[in-house]
Amino acid sequence: MESCFNRQRISVKCKKLYSLNLFCIALVSLSLCQNPFSITTYSNGTYSLYVNGKEWLKSAPTFFRDSGKLFTAEDGSLKLFYTVHEVGVDKLGNFTTSDYLYWAGKKEMFVSIRQYDHDPNLVVFIQNYTDGASGAKADSFDKIISGFPGFQVQDGPVNRGYLSFGGYMLGDTHKSIGKWGDQTKDIRDGLTGGPLVIFDEEGNTLIISPLSEFMVASNWQDREVGGNIYWGLMGGIDEVPYHYTYMTIVCYAKGINKAFEKWGTALRKLYGSKENSLAQDLTLHRAGYWTDNGAYYYYKTEPQKNYEQTMLDLLNKTVFTFNYFQFDSWWYYKGLAGGVKLWEPRTDVFPHGLGYIYNKTFSLLALHNRYWSADTQYAKQNGGAYNFIVEDTGALPVDQKFWNDLLNKTLTWGLVMYEQDWLNVQFDKIKALKTNLTLGEMWLTQMNEAAKTNDVFIQYCMANPRHALQSLTLSQVTQARVSDDYSPGGEQWRIGVSSMFAYALGLAPSKDTFWTTDVQPGNRYKKSEPYTELNALVATLSTGPYGPSDMAGHIDYRLINKTCIYFGQLMHPSKPATAMDIQIIKQAFESLKMEIWSTYSMNMFKNTSLNWGTILAVETSGNVTLKYKDMDFLTPGVSYLVYDYKDVSSFREFKTSDNLVLPNNCTKSEFCLFHFVPKLEYGNNEIYMLGDVSKWIPASSTRIRSIVYQEADLLINLWGGANEEITIHYVLNGKLKSSTCPIKTTGWNCISMLTGKCVY
Repeated sequence: MESCFNRQRISVKCKKLYSLNLFCIALVSLSLCQNPFSITTYSNGTYSLYVNGKEWLKSAPTFFRDSGKLFTAEDGSLKLFYTVHEVGVDKLGNFTTSDYLYWAGKKEMFVSIRQYDHDPNLVVFIQNYTDGASGAKADSFDKIISGFPGFQVQDGPVNRGYLSFGGYMLGDTHKSIGKWGDQTKDIRDGLTGGPLVIFDEEGNTLIISPLSEFMVASNWQDREVGGNIYWGLMGGIDEVPYHYTYMTIVCYAKGINKAFEKWGTALRKLYGSKENSLAQDLTLHRAGYWTDNGAYYYYKTEPQKNYEQTMLDLLNKTVFTFNYFQFDSWWYYKGLAGGVKLWEPRTDVFPHGLGYIYNKTFSLLALHNRYWSADTQYAKQNGGAYNFIVEDTGALPVDQKFWNDLLNKTLTWGLVMYEQDWLNVQFDKIKALKTNLTLGEMWLTQMNEAAKTNDVFIQYCMANPRHALQSLTLSQVTQARVSDDYSPGGEQWRIGVSSMFAYALGLAPSKDTFWTTDVQPGNRYKKSEPYTELNALVATLSTGPYGPSDMAGHIDYRLINKTCIYFGQLMHPSKPATAMDIQIIKQAFESLKMEIWSTYSMNMFKNTSLNWGTILAVETSGNVTLKYKDMDFLTPGVSYLVYDYKDVSSFREFKTSDNLVLPNNCTKSEFCLFHFVPKLEYGNNEIYMLGDVSKWIPASSTRIRSIVYQEADLLINLWGGANEEITIHYVLNGKLKSSTCPIKTTGWNCISMLTGKCVY
């Protein structure tokens, strides 16, 4: 009866809207012809994506699994029996849709393609299990049980490259960049796969990813080389209820970074913004001290001292610099396979408990957690009080009260950030997470709700892309690790690409901890850190946690002060530094690997937002030329100057016709850092406010609180610590000047850009 009703409803709607649909289709076709991106759909269920009039992606045959069988349009076993065009509206706006109704045996499967009137650069593909499915699972968790959309991986009229996220740390660990075509074989797919980015040498870019059901959605390349790439439900799902719906989004923009921003804007529009949460998360705005892998005190204490004594000594010595302390996996009880048995402080580690530490120092905490062990004492199966799924390889809480109680007790510990680590391992260990449609979402949602109730924020660590995408729905998840664990002298500072993914989702990227001095006597790794400045700079540019982890007595406060002001307040840019398009394009098409990132600090001037830009270059190959158009952080229509951070007097005007040539000697120890400064016009005066050049980010809004245009003056409002003296550099009518002003007890002072005098 359900199937008959659906067919009747669609048929009636088709008759009512037939003439209107013809008008709408003609209207959409006209708008798409004027747009660089377009999609053509056909009555036989096929479709193609075009960029600048050239076919970039041709559809692959749609398929569904049901009753232990594969039904595919390729061999006709998936039978198309109805096509209709309709109009509608959702949270993304008004749309025109091409709908296709299929028979998979005796089950109806409905798919749809939505094109948006207000933004033809967005397309949404929808799967709807009209009659549900049973016996749908594939022979591998990494395959999928449904395939729509699907595209052929093949050569075409335009040379294209791709970026594919995969693995953990937001898909950073196994990401791949290369050429797109018949020989493409490194698309990351399955349970650890993530968004796929396809681009040409001019920066025209498509991003394809799940738009819903993130914890059960996967992509799958059906051959090792070339073949087809599909999006659908992961291969372990066997039962699908009536009318279950899954959506995939395709987003186009000119520019890889622009595409990520546009894609992220659409996702956040659908699920909500996290700006308030990020603003409230103390660990994103104040320096902290970290003890995780790579840290000096990771599973190591001072001689003849336990952790409690070691941490108390450290807290007392660094209280004016670090606002919180991160305690890693060394503090709680572990059980089978190294999982968490009891998330309580071990008596040999903190004999007096974590509440004692808080009461004695008032220091706030960020606490690590990992996957749950099969013998966890919280599970009813092991004599505990809470509902868990317990399998041979691990356990998973399925009880909101468990999460509420777990985080509620931390109120007396001073917890401000809960770090959920080993997300990929938790997902891999529990079979139920790979076979149940709702369990993954429930697990993360319950965690989030408890954090919200207890005013705690969450960092994701070792997250697969699916966890990261799910965080769109979770208000307390504000940050995520985007590279592997820190290792002195290692390469995990390379976060420019994965930071694009995090930023698009509204997450602050975390590079992990680092050392501020090169030699740490007696460290457990038997290593040194030759790139202390680079690591400190990257932590600053990330906008994520800034967490040194040196041995007591070996902290370089000079280096820390290039990022921090009053009581560890961080001078971040306004957005995370991300890999510039040229970096990704050159790696894809020329196999050149280098790091070229950009970011900006935004300040207001005369009711207009202006960007102070920053470019970091490391391990450049040859002389790389950046054109004005490559720098999308520059405010359009505004004149700029540029200078090398090592020499403020090196400033020069930077016009729209100018280039910035990066030398080939930008290294990890001698990196290249350039700042771009917009012109502020006041009467006949041309002013460039460089800012506090003693900091990595001179014009950070943490220091530069406002630029005040008055009838008789142009003032810079400054923020800092009481009695701190701040020197601001600026260029007035072509001459470099500087002025120094003391910060009053209120935390403020102002400098005149015309006279150089302090207002207070």
